[in-house]
Amino acid sequence: MSRKYPIEAESAKSKLDALTTQRAKNEAAIRLLEEWMADESGYDEETWPKVKKAVEENRLSYRKRFREFLK
Repeated sequence: MSRKYPIEAESAKSKLDALTTQRAKNEAAIRLLEEWMADESGYDEETWPKVKKAVEENRLSYRKRFREFLK
């Protein structure tokens, strides 16, 4: 009898376990993103201009990091 089959079965189980773990992580990330998208606290709108200004003031090149498309 060959030992090939038990090793392949272990490998398939290992791959299935990895896929199951990754799927759970993906679903958790999706839930978190959906929660962020539903946030209406105004925190982003209040904080983003401050963060953007700090990034622009401390950039290492002459090019701006953010372009204003709508003025």
